[in-house]
Amino acid sequence: MLRVRLQRHIGDIVDIDATISNLDRFIGASRSPTSLLSLFERDEAALSALLQVFATSQTLANRLIADPESFDLMRASDGQPAERKFLVDELVAELKSIESSNRAALAIRKFTSREIVRIAYGEFVRDLSPDHVGQQLAYVADAVLEASLQFVIRRLIDKLGLPRRIDGQPVQIAIIGLGHLGGTEMGYGNPLELLFLYDAIEEKNESHQEFVQQVVADVTALIGSEDAAALGISIDTSFRPLGEETVIGSSDVTARQLESEGRTWQRIALAKARVVAGHHALGKEFLNRLEPWIYRRFMSRRDFADIRSLRRKLQRRFESQDSDGDDITTASGGRHDIELMIQFLQLLHGGEIKSVRIENTAEAISALEREGCLTHQEASLLAKGYARLCRLQHQLSVMNGRYTSCLPNNDSMRRRLAWHLGVRDSEGRFGDLERFQSQLQETFELNRKVLNHLMVEAPSDDSDSADDFALETELVLDPSPDAELVRETLIRHNLRDPERAMTDIRSLATESVRFLSRRRCHHFFASLAPDLLGEISETPDPDRTLRTLAEVADSIGGKSSLWELLGTNRATMQLMVRLCAATPYLSDILIEMPGMIDELIDSLLMDRLPSAERLDARSIDLCRRATDIDVVLHGFKNSAHLMIGVRDILGKESVQATHQSLSDTAEACLRRVAEYEQEQLAARFGDPIGSDGQAAELIAVALGKFGGREPNYHSDLDVVFLYTEDGQTQRRVGGPRKTITNAQFFNQLTSAVVARINHAGEYGRLYELDGRLRPTGEEGVLAVSIEQFTGRFNRGMAPLWQRLALCKSRVVSGSRHVRRRVSETLLAILGQTTWRPSMNNEIRDLRLRMQETASEENFKRGVGGTVDVEFIAQKLMLQHVGSNPGIFASGTIASLQRLADADLLAGDHARRLMDNYRTLRRVEANLRLMDFSARHELPDDPSKMRDLAYLMGETDPKMIEALVQQARSSNRELFDLLFDIEAS
Repeated sequence: MLRVRLQRHIGDIVDIDATISNLDRFIGASRSPTSLLSLFERDEAALSALLQVFATSQTLANRLIADPESFDLMRASDGQPAERKFLVDELVAELKSIESSNRAALAIRKFTSREIVRIAYGEFVRDLSPDHVGQQLAYVADAVLEASLQFVIRRLIDKLGLPRRIDGQPVQIAIIGLGHLGGTEMGYGNPLELLFLYDAIEEKNESHQEFVQQVVADVTALIGSEDAAALGISIDTSFRPLGEETVIGSSDVTARQLESEGRTWQRIALAKARVVAGHHALGKEFLNRLEPWIYRRFMSRRDFADIRSLRRKLQRRFESQDSDGDDITTASGGRHDIELMIQFLQLLHGGEIKSVRIENTAEAISALEREGCLTHQEASLLAKGYARLCRLQHQLSVMNGRYTSCLPNNDSMRRRLAWHLGVRDSEGRFGDLERFQSQLQETFELNRKVLNHLMVEAPSDDSDSADDFALETELVLDPSPDAELVRETLIRHNLRDPERAMTDIRSLATESVRFLSRRRCHHFFASLAPDLLGEISETPDPDRTLRTLAEVADSIGGKSSLWELLGTNRATMQLMVRLCAATPYLSDILIEMPGMIDELIDSLLMDRLPSAERLDARSIDLCRRATDIDVVLHGFKNSAHLMIGVRDILGKESVQATHQSLSDTAEACLRRVAEYEQEQLAARFGDPIGSDGQAAELIAVALGKFGGREPNYHSDLDVVFLYTEDGQTQRRVGGPRKTITNAQFFNQLTSAVVARINHAGEYGRLYELDGRLRPTGEEGVLAVSIEQFTGRFNRGMAPLWQRLALCKSRVVSGSRHVRRRVSETLLAILGQTTWRPSMNNEIRDLRLRMQETASEENFKRGVGGTVDVEFIAQKLMLQHVGSNPGIFASGTIASLQRLADADLLAGDHARRLMDNYRTLRRVEANLRLMDFSARHELPDDPSKMRDLAYLMGETDPKMIEALVQQARSSNRELFDLLFDIEAS
């Protein structure tokens, strides 16, 4: 009988051998094979349904075979949807009678397995729509979360006691679902994106903290099945508004954090949020409170940076057609694109139209259509395309036995996929691969076509009279302006090449992002043009400024938002013009790394430059999960330099503060590279250990400008590397057995650090780390122990220039106590120096030899240059630090001030030297922002001198020349005076 029945279904099964094998296993696993065969004889539909499930997915077949009783549930439900409350109540009741975590986890897995089989049967056999499938899968997840949360809390109360608020009420916990779970549009095996909240606890009470943290840990452990790859449940808690370390937080604190510091991507994520488990009133109150923040009626200035970032993301997604659609979620025009655009439209319109505030994508499309935000054709095409892609993803996941959106990479599997989706050849025996792929590409193309035209148009200004427009506005709005009008208007703004300038203006007024409204960009730029061109006309070379601005705007993208920002914030417009006018070093950063626009805006909002601690913490955070540390550190350095440079050209920071922040940035980069390379080396040879069994450490001693915290934008890094103690590396557990001496380890480590920092990769060198300095002077020895290093000085083997170099030394790496110990050691070396009068002449001769290698125009090494000031400070420091250790400071200006305070340098002399030093270093800094090749000489080119004067706020370039000459003459006068006094 069974054979006869099977023969009737052979034509409907794509893999008959595997299906028959699964049927045989299922019959063998059933409680009563005889009764089952009788059922097949009485009810042929039962056999047909079972075969279709077996043919659809081996994972589903395995689940049915493992739990044959789920077949009865599948038949009884006949693929119809179940109520959320019914599912939640069923699993909650089942777990109430269970005490063991292992048994509870097993019950959850069995429940999930049965329900997935039921839902899959409804979709693939009874043709349940993809939106109903997504909803049913979400309801199953809700039931699992609610039952698990109640089970975990019940057990924890018995173990830890129930935390109570100040008012005596028990703490309440809510779980917010995000993403596909929040939108009730789940796929098979879709990770659950969750946000955990509690109402209030005693934050300093460790037992309260332990309770809420343990709730999350236990729920995650209970739900996270071992067979997550087989359509099981996994949890994603990466949405953490209170920081990476905070997986559960107070609803009030979380809401306040989002309201004050939340970004647009977080608003988008919360547009799909709903309460999925726990205390419903708590979760609902949280979401209701955030609703005005999510759907803002008015955007703040800070929002514009986020909007630009999102638009750039959408641009890359919608305009990219390189993908062949192998991943139907991330492909251009794929599921993610539709979801992101619909959420974007909801944010744009949701402030005014409450009815579009809907978590589910399909329902949101309908709501946007009803409110006129989408045309009927746009909504129809998007809804149809979205449903197709969801159905395809569901089929992919059950076929592969895991959550996926990637198409098979071989034709036979794709044909099988097409067959299951009903795209078959004329005889219905095989999947029609060509037609399937053609339909899929057509879906992507239609989606892209709709998405590329879905940006909101700018508000109409039809009520404005043409007479109200400035001439500059008319030039922008008129597609064919009169040539004479163009010439007269642009020449009035000091633009010497009107034809090229008009080309740049058209570029600025044209939205480069195709799906964004060109009319909106045109409108905003037209209204901005008079003020913008007025600012540009004040720059040394308006044509070049305009051209650079066009390059920067093209790179950043989303011009309409940029013009809207500049139009509402005059300071930002002036900064952008100033940056494009004369600082190619900064404008190139923006062009090469357009995401840095956020740092540009942030630099205006900051009260001061970031501290050394903040920069160090930021670099640590960026490198923590980095797969390519070079890219991360270049981005970190460029970001910091952009912020520092902006505040520099705006005159918001002193020369000292600018130099110190540049030094702190370099210091953070050096430490991260050293930590990264040490970990790589230790994985091969073990960790370096001293004689006392404690870890030996690498010590980086900064010298020169770096040591004095006074480097410039392009300064080299002078560093000497030491290590704390000789010894041998200790192999790690499970690591390679080979060990090496500490000397070998730290020399290899230093070599790797120097090589990585000096490597000229895609983004150029990170820094130029001076590798010519040797702690002992021996070739090939890059690092020595502290004992070896100090021994050279104690035995009188170190030349005088090395003692001078230590006057600008600063320990920049190592643990806090080691850094303090090495700093004290270096100061002791200086203090033990026996000053002899002959040293005065030796130092002066050393300075004059440096002068001979420089041109007369060089204001660093030439006569009266900054080196004069540095040698004065170092000489006096070396001469007096033994008797007065309190005068030690590695920075030149700080050294001069301490010498003056100790009456070791006349106050008037100190003030003159410090003022002269600041003047010359400020000129140097601006030349480096200009990317001028001769960074220690004033340009011969009059146009470059005009740029320099513009940056320094001077109207006449000759004033710069006079300031430099005056500073140099004063420096040399004091140099000769102070060295001659000693000589006499």
